[in-house]
Amino acid sequence: MLVKINRNSGIPLIGAIQFGIIDRGTNLLQIRPTTVCNLKCSFCSTRAGDHETDFEIEVDYLLDWIKEAARIKGDNLIAFIESVGETLAYPKIIDLIIGIKKIKEFKEIILMTNGILLTKEKIRELKKAGVGKINLSIHSLDFKRSKELAGCEYNILHIIEMAEYIKEQGIELILTPVYIPNNEKDIEELIMLSKKLGCKIGIQKYEIHRTGRKLKNVKEMTYYTFYKKLKEWEKKFDIKLLLNRRDFDIEKRARIETLFQKGDKIRVEVKEKGWWKGQFLGIKNNRLITVIGENLGLNSLITAKIIDNKDGIYIAKKL
Repeated sequence: MLVKINRNSGIPLIGAIQFGIIDRGTNLLQIRPTTVCNLKCSFCSTRAGDHETDFEIEVDYLLDWIKEAARIKGDNLIAFIESVGETLAYPKIIDLIIGIKKIKEFKEIILMTNGILLTKEKIRELKKAGVGKINLSIHSLDFKRSKELAGCEYNILHIIEMAEYIKEQGIELILTPVYIPNNEKDIEELIMLSKKLGCKIGIQKYEIHRTGRKLKNVKEMTYYTFYKKLKEWEKKFDIKLLLNRRDFDIEKRARIETLFQKGDKIRVEVKEKGWWKGQFLGIKNNRLITVIGENLGLNSLITAKIIDNKDGIYIAKKL
């Protein structure tokens, strides 16, 4: 089921992890306009495509919230348009970028994409709209393996062609593969591609999440092992792989106020079904609360206890 969120929905756009705006205490704001995805990656931490409910935000409503968040956060902001699904599955992606470009507090717009929906025309449109950097999720150059990882039809030759065209258009490109243990060859080939393209590569650690998809016979490595391998590759390929905030002009910044603390008991108005069965979306003080509970009536008023509030993402359990 796809739920479209607009002004009339009464659903705030701060407080949830799956859509809206996330502030993690820096000058970068994560902007998530949709949860819809065109792939079913076999290692997806969010299990995209299997959600009970998907969400899509009306563009003007989202821009209103972005403007208010930017006003609170201050100047020199970075808009990181991403998704627990695929950003280019959002039908108003160009309008969103154009709208953010007009907000004076933002100095840069970054787009994350798996690349499947990219075309040369779309890349030109993204550049004209204001995208200065594209993070491209690409995990293997092997035709068969890349298809297996994507969980559906996947043309790696198209992705490579789009990566080359992104560079031709003067958009900064960052390859963002997930390093899956025991598949060093994939990452080494992608490192060589990044050197060929003259772009950065930000290698991510494969992590197992409770509700995510898990690869068979693959164990999650420790961060010690992960960073040790990155250091080995840095020496082998003469490339910087241990990246930090400074490499992306990200700086610490005061957070948007956290309204609820762990243990708080609050009255929540239930507004919509959540991402998964047994989850609902509720509101309190113009913040979105994910409520864990069964058979909650929409528009009902319930009592819930906050069990997590990290980065202003509120999760509560019905009492």
